[in-house]
Amino acid sequence: MKSSQEDAATCLPANLLAMSKKTFLSYIVLAYITQGIAQHFCLIAQPLEYYMLKTLSMNAAQVAALLSVLMIPWMIKPIFGILSDSLPLVGYRRKSYLSLFYGLSGLCYLWSAAAQSIELLVAALFLTAMGMAAGTAIICGLTLEVGRPDSETRRFQAIQAVSYYSANIGSFLLGGYLCGHLAPSTAVSVAATIAAIPCLVTAGASWLLVQEEKTELKPPSVKALREKLAPAKFRRLLYVALFMCCWSFSPGFGTPLYFHQTKDLGFDQVFIGQLGALFSVGMIAGALFFRKFLDQKCTPRKQAKIAVIVGTTSTLAYLLLGSQTSAVCLELLRGFAEMLAILLVYGLAADVSPKKFESTTIALLVAAYNIAEQISINVGASLYTFVFNDGFAPLIVVSAITTLACWLLIPLLPEADQHLEPAKQ
Repeated sequence: MKSSQEDAATCLPANLLAMSKKTFLSYIVLAYITQGIAQHFCLIAQPLEYYMLKTLSMNAAQVAALLSVLMIPWMIKPIFGILSDSLPLVGYRRKSYLSLFYGLSGLCYLWSAAAQSIELLVAALFLTAMGMAAGTAIICGLTLEVGRPDSETRRFQAIQAVSYYSANIGSFLLGGYLCGHLAPSTAVSVAATIAAIPCLVTAGASWLLVQEEKTELKPPSVKALREKLAPAKFRRLLYVALFMCCWSFSPGFGTPLYFHQTKDLGFDQVFIGQLGALFSVGMIAGALFFRKFLDQKCTPRKQAKIAVIVGTTSTLAYLLLGSQTSAVCLELLRGFAEMLAILLVYGLAADVSPKKFESTTIALLVAAYNIAEQISINVGASLYTFVFNDGFAPLIVVSAITTLACWLLIPLLPEADQHLEPAKQ
């Protein structure tokens, strides 16, 4: 009889035989703690918005438009997936790219800390975003490779989420503290310097912890991907992509919310940072709830119904925003609702991703999600600024209605058996 360690090894793809589940879990926890600090919508997010609002005197639409530039790498994630799936770098499909891109982010964060103009700052942050986006694309594929044989993909995704949003708590608290105690430009520089450290650590850990055998160069094969996607499977993928895009396309109110809290409600920057941390606490609670009550007990369609109901309710609840106490409760609820949706869409993406094209397919789906989300953010900021004349309540109503409209697409999602059956060996 094989030992349990040997059994675990045989579950892994051929090029990952040397990496145990324990090593993999240690790595993804480290990588997602880094993501929770170093993505441009984490530690540096509030200092950057504060700098644009106070120093550059931008309105909500201008801030959203400029921040959209930093989202371009997240929209082209399929490129990173194709590179990792098909074009080994110095013989490795995963570890070499992870080391390269995390190292790029760390170095460019140091560059952004020294930038003397908004143009140089955005250019440096664009390259850090490229490293972060590539890192998530590659790790998503790695997670599916390791988790699929034992049907553990969703468990790994939940661990990633908890690691990411645990780091977010500290990031938002620190970001708010920096805005409350330093000049806007100094707050950005300090945040960038701090974010560089975990990036460089993870670059080294990627090379040391991700154990994989060398792989021969294999050019991308569109034919092979087409063979994997029979018409029925392609329809499933298309329906999942449609649901993900429609979910993310509800006029975003993140930037308008920051302006509303700062200009209308008079919240100080430290408290706004604390609200960001509470949002992450809600996200962690959502991840734990999803894992315990929804993951293996509900079909994707039922999960989607719950996510739509909770998401619509949490959005409409922002009509009650008017005090610090209400802000605390609303951020916790919004984080909880957002996590249910995120784990739902990532789980759906994992369900429809063909083998050997994990990074590419998930990256394609998430890129579509990110593109729709960026359109949503800019539409929301433009509605807030130009249509509603900085009116927050009408934007909330429109956002809630579009979230509720996702209910119409739930019948198109995968059936129960495709989600609940264990993967065949």
